[in-house]
Amino acid sequence: MGTCRTELVDKLAADNTLPGYEMAELLRYRNTETTNYIFQKALETKQKYYGNNIFIRGTIEISNYCRNNCYYCGLRRDNQFITRFRLDENDIMKFCNEGYNKGIRTFVLMGGDDYYFTGDKIAQIISMIKSVYPECAVELCLGERQPSIYRQWFEAGASRYILWHETASDAHFKKVHPPEMSLLKRKQALWELKETGYQTGSGFMTGTPFQGVADVVEDLMFLKALDPQIVHITPFLPVMHTRYEKERSGNGDMTLYLMAIIRLMLPSVLLTADPALENALADGRKKSFAAGVNEVFASLATDEIKGYFNVYNKRYTIKNCSGDDVLRMAGKIEESGNIAAVSKGDYIPLPKKEKIYGQFHRIMRP
Repeated sequence: MGTCRTELVDKLAADNTLPGYEMAELLRYRNTETTNYIFQKALETKQKYYGNNIFIRGTIEISNYCRNNCYYCGLRRDNQFITRFRLDENDIMKFCNEGYNKGIRTFVLMGGDDYYFTGDKIAQIISMIKSVYPECAVELCLGERQPSIYRQWFEAGASRYILWHETASDAHFKKVHPPEMSLLKRKQALWELKETGYQTGSGFMTGTPFQGVADVVEDLMFLKALDPQIVHITPFLPVMHTRYEKERSGNGDMTLYLMAIIRLMLPSVLLTADPALENALADGRKKSFAAGVNEVFASLATDEIKGYFNVYNKRYTIKNCSGDDVLRMAGKIEESGNIAAVSKGDYIPLPKKEKIYGQFHRIMRP
């Protein structure tokens, strides 16, 4: 696959950045030697800041309604072939309780751009969670809102917000989104989230239709400029009843390679492995730990809700993410020689082979 580029890896590790043309070269000349070397450097960097801790965040999918019509997404507004759902406050608190009892200390409320959940409704839910679990963090992934709404939710107790920019190239953005959506507006929302005081997360998809090396370089350069506290990238997966349902999936190995690059660009970032990685690469989240990942999402919802949350095809979701995702991820983290950790609180239970909670590890507090 070309010449090894370990000297570019060393330069990236030392300077935390590369000029665009060198970043493109690093992407084009991905080979076994370069990959192994960048993984080594990324892992050393992650361990410098976080040791062997891998943080588990519990996601609660609260709605699969969405006002947007993104060409690649199963939740898109015009998809008439999925069953829509919304959780109420009792459902959400139930999942929080179950997650808390498993050791989760960060609850991620995730949904489409669903304006049924008004600023007041979400603020009330955040307040309920914080009143019952004051030591826990509330993270939101609820799309674009007005700055006043971001402020309202922050003041209610949310401390993290993830808003994927999806692609930082305007030309590419227009190819995979409808005309009414704006990359400029999406980027502005990310800056507003940072200004509000959130730990802000962003990210993009790898292997999206029409994506080229220049587009990926632009994604990396935007992340460097934004300097988010959280980065979350996923491989593209084709979804039924979308414009790109017959396209090829994104490359899982390339996703890991980009994760390692991001770790060297943003050394202290919380780098997240999404469940979607499991569908592009066998045991993808476990393998991502060697590429510098230090955070995983584990759904607290039922298999039925996971199936309805059709960002990707239902068969993908159920195939690799059924059952107790927290228990499974804690086991995979332990198998990899790492420590299953939480962002607040002292302990996370890890399963013994008999599937009984009983072993505990102390963790760091990032």
